[in-house]
Amino acid sequence: MAKANKHLTHVEDRILIDGKKGAEEAIKILKEMGKFLSGTPGPGVAVTTKWDGAPAVVCGTDPADGKFFVGTKSVFAQSPKLCKTDADIDQWYNGELNSKLKASLKYLPQANIRGVLQGDLMFTNDKVYEKIKGKRYITFRPNTITYAADPNTPLGKKIAKAQIGIVFHTKYTGTDLSNMQASFRISNNDFKTGGNIWAEKAEFKDVSGIANLNNPERQKYESCIKMAEGSIKQTGKVLDKIQTGKKTLEMDTEFLKFFNNYVKEGKNVPSVKRGYDDFLIHMGKEYNKVVVKHKTLKAQERKVTKFIEMLAFAEDNERELKMLIATYMNLQAAKQILVNKMKKVSDLKLFVNMGDYYEATTPEGFVALVDGEATKLVDRMEFSKLNFTVPKKWD
Repeated sequence: MAKANKHLTHVEDRILIDGKKGAEEAIKILKEMGKFLSGTPGPGVAVTTKWDGAPAVVCGTDPADGKFFVGTKSVFAQSPKLCKTDADIDQWYNGELNSKLKASLKYLPQANIRGVLQGDLMFTNDKVYEKIKGKRYITFRPNTITYAADPNTPLGKKIAKAQIGIVFHTKYTGTDLSNMQASFRISNNDFKTGGNIWAEKAEFKDVSGIANLNNPERQKYESCIKMAEGSIKQTGKVLDKIQTGKKTLEMDTEFLKFFNNYVKEGKNVPSVKRGYDDFLIHMGKEYNKVVVKHKTLKAQERKVTKFIEMLAFAEDNERELKMLIATYMNLQAAKQILVNKMKKVSDLKLFVNMGDYYEATTPEGFVALVDGEATKLVDRMEFSKLNFTVPKKWD
């Protein structure tokens, strides 16, 4: 089966998903990103901007018959859904997805796509003109973020003229859809834009140098990385000890849920000690949820015993677990410096519809590509919180 573009990992989450190896990779990624924003990127480093588009569309030429197709990620399923005619779309899809795919099938062949590309659909026939903060824009809202352009600028005129907007972020290569390999490296020759199509590639572009780190920022950034390296060393073997890959009631998974709870509340972990204490409270609540669901005393006792074992492990490894939390905080701090610089670069104005008013926002985030490995760099206090709290236009 094709290796499709799947869910990406936040850089700070790598320590909880891949243990010590993940920690080393996180440090490597951040160091390479520091070089990238200092104007001296390594040969295997690139950055793409995450666009808040929907749905994800896979399109291009089916190598089996040379015909153009569109579809969702299900084109890579064991029973692939390749839509080459409107009838194909009607067979598998309905509602808004049906109309979006039909627009894609109608217009995307004009993009002269080379091979197979995946992108986020930004608009079809749902662009509108509206005033935001007293200024007139042409806007489109594919998901959570509303994108806006001045209709009198060259960019605004291109968007106004286009029948479809898409941002390509993944290229697939191979002789058969079932075994294609995914790459984030897309060239300008892989598609055409203009006329009915407004197409972009997700590659991060900073032609003005706005995102470059100045000396004080670079020093602060490097300090955060050194602190992260120091706290990683003091985690001992605990990063690997807690690796289970299970979904619930295991420390690796519960730490991810625990940190996400802070994101949902729009807060950072206040301190290492508070984080450690709060995590134990979190674990107690999670175990209690499971215990009360069990009807038999024997089943409840098993869960209580496991909870006691977890507490004993936490007590024996208190210093190492606190250093895990410190590492997470240090990685977050370094990442935030990067994101704060890069999110200043955008050709479009970005807003969030809060109901009766608009609030300015920034790009969803970025993807660091280091030696073929892709990792998310997202301002979770801003965009991840919006994901949890602002209703999506597209689900």
